[in-house]
Amino acid sequence: MRKQSLFPLIPMLLLTACGGSQDSDLTQFMNEADQITVAPVEPLPEVQGFSPKQYNADGVLHDPFVPRKATVQNTNQPDLNRPKEPLEAYPLENLKFVGVLSKKNSIFATIQTPDNMVYQVKPGSHLGEKFGVVTALTENRQTLKYELKVKETIQDPVSGEWSQQMTTLELQEHQ
Repeated sequence: MRKQSLFPLIPMLLLTACGGSQDSDLTQFMNEADQITVAPVEPLPEVQGFSPKQYNADGVLHDPFVPRKATVQNTNQPDLNRPKEPLEAYPLENLKFVGVLSKKNSIFATIQTPDNMVYQVKPGSHLGEKFGVVTALTENRQTLKYELKVKETIQDPVSGEWSQQMTTLELQEHQ
């Protein structure tokens, strides 16, 4: 019985023997570091006074409860005063790219309207209701079909800003 009661005491004795004062060098370092390093404390900045602004109802100041509109010059806005071309009376979806003509080293695309009228266009011509401008007439090397690139300008109904989008019309095969 005596062996069993001594068994738990052996590890406790070993742990106390190992315990000693191992942190004496740590304590010494902390004491020295405390004495050596003294961080300078900057004074707090002075508090600036607040001067409230009074709302002036006669219109000199802007009403804070009404959103302001930005007065940014929009470079995408089309020329709204220029005369319209005949193909601008039709939505771009209703126009068909039906042929290509070449005259004196110039290339033209032929566009068919829903009422079967045919018009010639070249880069710079206007078509579609969204202020479309033909930017290029090219041949797609992969499909070997002609493509008509059109840049449309659209106004956002909420913000009033103008943005541009590119549309491609492919030459329609005769059926």
